[in-house]
Amino acid sequence: MQIEIYTKSATLPALIKGPALHSALMFRTIEQSRGCKPYMLVGYDKEGNEMGHLLIIKRRSIRIIPPVLNYWYTINGEGAYRSEYCSAEREEIFAEFLEKVFDMLDFRHTFIEVLNIEDSRFAYSTLSSRSFIPMRDQRLYISLHSKEPHERLTRAYKAHIRKAEKSGVTHKRATTLEEISEGLKLLRNYYRSKIQRKLPKENILRTMLYTTDGALSDKAKLFIVKYKEKIIGSSLCLYEEKRACLAYSCGLRKRYPLLYPGIMAIWAAITDAHNNRYVHFEFLEARALPFMQRKFIHTLLNFGGKQVGTLRWYRFRWNWINKILRRIYI
Repeated sequence: MQIEIYTKSATLPALIKGPALHSALMFRTIEQSRGCKPYMLVGYDKEGNEMGHLLIIKRRSIRIIPPVLNYWYTINGEGAYRSEYCSAEREEIFAEFLEKVFDMLDFRHTFIEVLNIEDSRFAYSTLSSRSFIPMRDQRLYISLHSKEPHERLTRAYKAHIRKAEKSGVTHKRATTLEEISEGLKLLRNYYRSKIQRKLPKENILRTMLYTTDGALSDKAKLFIVKYKEKIIGSSLCLYEEKRACLAYSCGLRKRYPLLYPGIMAIWAAITDAHNNRYVHFEFLEARALPFMQRKFIHTLLNFGGKQVGTLRWYRFRWNWINKILRRIYI
C-alpha cells in the first residue's frame, strides 16, 4: 500500500465515504482552526484506488505559567475504509497508517492520543505493541431504531417537555442567516466560561454548517429553541451515514427555568435525527468529562441514553513515562 499525506484542502483528492470525523469537511474545519494542523493520510492500492484514509490533527497549546509550549497529535477514530474490507483488513491498513504517523512525528511533540474508537478490540494489539497506554473512557448514546425517542424519556423529562410545549416553546433547524447568527451567539456566550468544553470560533462553525457552494450542509445542523420569537436554546449536531452526534448544546436555564430550554435544545436534535432515520444518536459532550461534571451525564441519561465503556490510548515521547503508565494501567 502506498500512503500519501495531504496538508492542504486545495490538494485534497475525492475521498470515499466515511465517518464525519475523517471527512473533507472536518479537514477544512481543522485547517481554519487556530493552533491546529490537519494531516490526511490516504492509502492507495497498486491500481491507484483508495483503500482508506485517516485524519491526524496536530495541536498546539501555550501555557504562560509556567511557560510551556506543547504539541500533540490526535487520531479521532479508526478512520474510513472501503465497505468491502473486513475488520482484520481494516486493522492492517490502520497499522500501516500508524507507522506513517511515527515517521512524520517531530521531536517537539508531547504525546499521541487515539480516541473515539467504537470497538475497544479494534487495533488493540497494534497500539499495545507500539507502547500506547489504554485508559478508560466512555460513550453515551441512544438507539433510535427500536423505540420512539419519546418512549425512552424518563417520566420527569416527559413532563418537562410537555410543559414547555404547552407554554409555547418551539424548536426547529436554523436556516436563515439571522437564526444561525443568534444560535451561534448563544452557544458562544455559554461556552465562554467552560474550561473542559471549548467552542470553536464562529467562522469555523459556519464552515461546518454550509457547503462550499453556500448551501446548508447535511453534515452539520444547528437547532434553535424559541419562545415568543426569542431564541432561548441552541444545539449543534454532526452527522455520519447512520449516526447523529450532538457536539454542543445550551439554553438560558436561569432566565427561563420553567421552560427547560437546555432540555428542549437536546430534544430538538434527537427528534430530527429520528425523523431522518438515523440509527444512533451519540452525545459527544459526554466524552472524558471530569468528575465534577458527572451531573451533566446524569442529565443526558434522562433522555434514555446508554453508557458504554471504551478505551482512550496515549503514547508519550519519553519511553520512561510510557513504561511507568503501562505498569499502572495494564
